[in-house]
Amino acid sequence: MTPPRNHPFPKIMKLLPRDRFSIQTHQSLSEIVAILEPHIEAPRIRWGFSRNHPPYTGSLSESGFEIRRLIHYRNSFLPKIHGRFEAGAGGTTVHITMTLHPLVLVFLVAWGSFWYTAAIPLTLSAALTGEVHPAVALLFLVSPLAALTLFCAAFWYEAKRSRRELTQMLQGVPLSPSTSSLLGQRTLKLIAWAIGTITLVILVQQHFITPEISPPPQTASYCKQSSTPSPYCDFAQIQTFTDHPAATQIALSPDGQTLVSGGSDKAIKVWDLSTGTVTQTLQSDSGRVTALEIAPDNHTIISGAGDRMVRIWDPKTPNQSPQMLQGHTTHDLNLVRVTADDTTIISGGYGEINLWNRKTGELDSTLPEKGQTEFQLGPVTIQNSPPYFRLLDISATGKKLLIETHGRVQIWDLDTNQQTELPRQWFTSLTSAHFSPDTQTVVTTSYTQPNVHLKIWNSVTGELQAKILLSSDRESWGYGDRLALNNNVVMVSTGEGLKIWDLQTTELIAVLEQDAMHRLTMSADGHQLIGLTGDGFTKTAQIQIWQRPYQ
Repeated sequence: MTPPRNHPFPKIMKLLPRDRFSIQTHQSLSEIVAILEPHIEAPRIRWGFSRNHPPYTGSLSESGFEIRRLIHYRNSFLPKIHGRFEAGAGGTTVHITMTLHPLVLVFLVAWGSFWYTAAIPLTLSAALTGEVHPAVALLFLVSPLAALTLFCAAFWYEAKRSRRELTQMLQGVPLSPSTSSLLGQRTLKLIAWAIGTITLVILVQQHFITPEISPPPQTASYCKQSSTPSPYCDFAQIQTFTDHPAATQIALSPDGQTLVSGGSDKAIKVWDLSTGTVTQTLQSDSGRVTALEIAPDNHTIISGAGDRMVRIWDPKTPNQSPQMLQGHTTHDLNLVRVTADDTTIISGGYGEINLWNRKTGELDSTLPEKGQTEFQLGPVTIQNSPPYFRLLDISATGKKLLIETHGRVQIWDLDTNQQTELPRQWFTSLTSAHFSPDTQTVVTTSYTQPNVHLKIWNSVTGELQAKILLSSDRESWGYGDRLALNNNVVMVSTGEGLKIWDLQTTELIAVLEQDAMHRLTMSADGHQLIGLTGDGFTKTAQIQIWQRPYQ
């Protein structure tokens, strides 16, 4: 028998999961078929585990064979073996080709196309903008090559084993009993290679990707250590309201004298901040309270509810039912706002924003404009899914909206219909976003796993002015809106306390010891801060009132 003869370009072929070679024997065609037949089992459904079977399964005829190995471990890169017999005067030549399964090839092509046309460009773009550490981008760049190396190693291991066994079978030599031990040795090498790779990735992530975080300033001494303490260091908790444990929403009147809270009990409580008492309880008949606002007249209350209704309450006539505005068609309402001139109510959430006439309660317009929602295809009606659209904030004048759509944050000027887009933050999930009262600044909190960042943007130019790490653990950061700001400062309630940054210099100016709060609201003059602790759905909510002295 002539040893296996490789086809041309063997070095190139070694780089690809494909092997071709020929074996020349002195046996006749019928003798070759008789030799191979005991080693090839007809395809069948196998039940249970057994080693008492031929090493290969497939079909065999005088024209050739199409077989694959029968193995007892998972290997999607097991070669498909095609053989073709060529009978001659001096014997028989067996031409053998080993290739991957077509489905595996389709997967590799699709995976590679996605990786190089989408994943890697996005990652490199994110690395350039600072959203992703360069080490992560490097891992994304190298990992396809590492994976391809592993795939080829798995294929060539099986291909070499099959080549050896086919040669032994055609020579009429019993299969080597050392094959099983060789399998174990090489399998262990592959496992060791995989473990080493995973370990390397973990080490890189721990030492290069995860940022080193300087210890947070001590809450009790931060303000005292400053030579010129900020006036915001004088904030102190003066009251805690516990009479509305189901509260999930709060709103402060423009004059800072009245607070309202609404929650999962469908009730709205009106608080007199000077006395700390509930002056009224307004009870809805349907829908938990999901949004609250007090109109510029300092007493009219606007609420949004889980039943998609906007209600207008007049506490001066508590026995009168609220005026109800019906027009929302998608999802709960998460935001209601009355414009500063008291002429328009704006309400919205996911999917749509409604603008209402404050005096008549009539719906003036809906944003975005509704397109075709369904069309007929023969007897079938196909309904389009609305694009992702989320209302984040409304300016005090009601002239600008802050929205998230198609993964991008936009500032929408309702007067000019111009939409200014903030630079896209790849691999980042937005948790909250707010305008400053003068709309010159946008402040956001977001996380790129596992880090939570505070970002300060110039809303006119779209320039990122500051990026501040708030937490390196998304779970410990928690959920909910934890921002409050005026034209001068932004306050964020964190696990280390209430932190306050100067919006102009983006410097940290105060850290106050405080339990983590959400749904923060600040008075227009910056002297009052109110927030929720606990959970209104488990009836553990409390309302904390903070205040700093008036000079």
